Amino acid sequence: MASAASIRELEELAMNALPALESERFDGWILRAAGGYTGRANSAAPLYPGELEAAEKIKHTETWFRTRGLTPMIRLTAAAQPTHLESLLAERGYWLRDGGVSVQTCSLDGAALTTDGIKVTEGAVSKHWLAALADFQPAVAHHLEDVHRLFARLPATSAFATVQDGTTPAAIGRAVFEHGSVGLFDVVTRADLRRRGLAAAVTRTLLAWGTRHGATRAYLQVVPSNDAACRLYAGLGFHEAYRYWYRVAPR
Repeated sequence: MASAASIRELEELAMNALPALESERFDGWILRAAGGYTGRANSAAPLYPGELEAAEKIKHTETWFRTRGLTPMIRLTAAAQPTHLESLLAERGYWLRDGGVSVQTCSLDGAALTTDGIKVTEGAVSKHWLAALADFQPAVAHHLEDVHRLFARLPATSAFATVQDGTTPAAIGRAVFEHGSVGLFDVVTRADLRRRGLAAAVTRTLLAWGTRHGATRAYLQVVPSNDAACRLYAGLGFHEAYRYWYRVAPR
């Protein structure tokens, strides 16, 4: 299991890879809001030690999110001393949203990675790639304006991979390079084309892109119940570093 320092490093990298529309650092907690699209961009992450009592931080967090029309949500990791914090949250009626998310890492040793002839673009995201993401994921279509604003804030060292099925996208994925690490996100295959190795091809291509930029480590997030994705990533050398999970305030 990753140390608290390693968890904090990976959490910060992932936050940088999808900057929120608003954020605030409050006594060791990082509060982020983005109109409700994705839990990571619309939650508070208790990551660092602070001086204030946890109850005071919870109250500040609740006010911060409710003034933005969002239900307060706190993302917990082992770095947050969750046992004590969760007891306080439970007393206030916070409920466990799901079974959590596995954050996984893989060492990149410089070995050659095939790119399968997949198109990769760098820099700003294209309308074509974003349209495919919206087609593949209903949540994106429901928050399309906020998603466009979020993706306009992505780091410059970003890559977007697309596999075509004729003239339409069949699978996509994106990657962000920072400080020797490449993060993989939004690896999605069109529903009628799954189980054909397209997600694996996209992942290998993005890992190869990261190594060309000097990455020695890759990281990603996957829902543990997604057996197909977990098998894919395990086959590429990924292993779990830690998990995060959400506690959500009562409405």
